[in-house]
Amino acid sequence: MNRKIFFVCGMLIPLTYILLYVLGGALRPGYNHISDSVSELLSPGAPNRSLITIIDLIYGLLHIVFGIGVLQFIRDGEYNTTIANIGAWFIIGAGVAIVGTAIFPQDAMGTPATISGKIHLILVFGALLPFSFLSTLLIGIWTHRTGIFPGFALYTFISFGAIVLIGGLGGAMAGTPYMGLGERISALTIHQWLFVFALKMFQKA
Repeated sequence: MNRKIFFVCGMLIPLTYILLYVLGGALRPGYNHISDSVSELLSPGAPNRSLITIIDLIYGLLHIVFGIGVLQFIRDGEYNTTIANIGAWFIIGAGVAIVGTAIFPQDAMGTPATISGKIHLILVFGALLPFSFLSTLLIGIWTHRTGIFPGFALYTFISFGAIVLIGGLGGAMAGTPYMGLGERISALTIHQWLFVFALKMFQKA
């Protein structure tokens, strides 16, 4: 298989996420991108939930495939380090967590808490977010130490700072009328880095 396919999958990650909430919002009457979370599009009883769940599963699988491609690239070349391997596994782990959130959806707003809803929150805050943050940091350290992509390490560290700062602000917006906006801006900071990293890997493969 052409290794570039793995990195194309990485570049498709942000596009798939945008498709998920734009299409889901368009198909759900009264949905507000400023105040409503993306997870609400997959909640039990949500309109067109099956379609949006399929897109979410694809979104998670793209992370997994991309992470596997990064892992293979690292292990097969001259840039093999422990930090890089862990960073790649965190990308895969983020994908697994996303698949898990599709299987265990968030509870619909205003409904009693369920086991599924609790698992969803654990996956988001205990796996998806930390894996996303740490993969960025570790890949940045890897590229800095190896010099594999000149200038990319600095870009990664700046992106990591933005991810932590904006992610914190997004978390502070939880439960406010701007929760959806905070979530989307936080996701954008992570996705723009993933796209550029995937593009760099595509060009190197």
